[in-house]
Amino acid sequence: MAALKSQGVGIYLSDDASPEVFTEVPDVVSISGPDGSASEIDVTALDSTAKEFLMGLPDEGTVSLDLIWGGETSNTQQVALRTARANQTQKNFQIKLTDSPQSTYQFNAYVTGWSLTAGVDDAVKATVTLRITGAVSVV
Repeated sequence: MAALKSQGVGIYLSDDASPEVFTEVPDVVSISGPDGSASEIDVTALDSTAKEFLMGLPDEGTVSLDLIWGGETSNTQQVALRTARANQTQKNFQIKLTDSPQSTYQFNAYVTGWSLTAGVDDAVKATVTLRITGAVSVV
C-alpha cells in the first residue's frame, strides 16, 4: 500500500509580492480540506425513465486549520491570518504534501473563521477556517 506521512505536510501563505514568496504557517497541528463539491442540475424531463442530472460549477469548499497559537507578537504568518479575517482580505495559499516530487495544492481564500480555545493542561490553540474562492490547482 502506498501512503504518505502527515508529518511534514504544511500550509503556506503568500506575501502578496511580485515575485510571490510563500512562507509556512508555523505550529499547525492539523489541516482538513479542501472539501469541495459541485451542484447538481436536475434535467429530468417528463419523458425521462429515471432522474437525470448535469454537474454545476465546482465549489472547492473550505480548509480548516488547527494550530498552536503563539500570541499577537509570536510570528507574522499566524498574525497575518487573523488580520486577513478582520480585514476581509483574500489571500493566496499552498498546501504541500510529503511525496516526491512534492504535490502542491494552490488556492485563493478568505479567512472566514478564527476561534481560540484554552483548557487545563493544554496549549492555547486556534481553529482557522479558509473559504476557497475559485479553483484549486496543482502546481
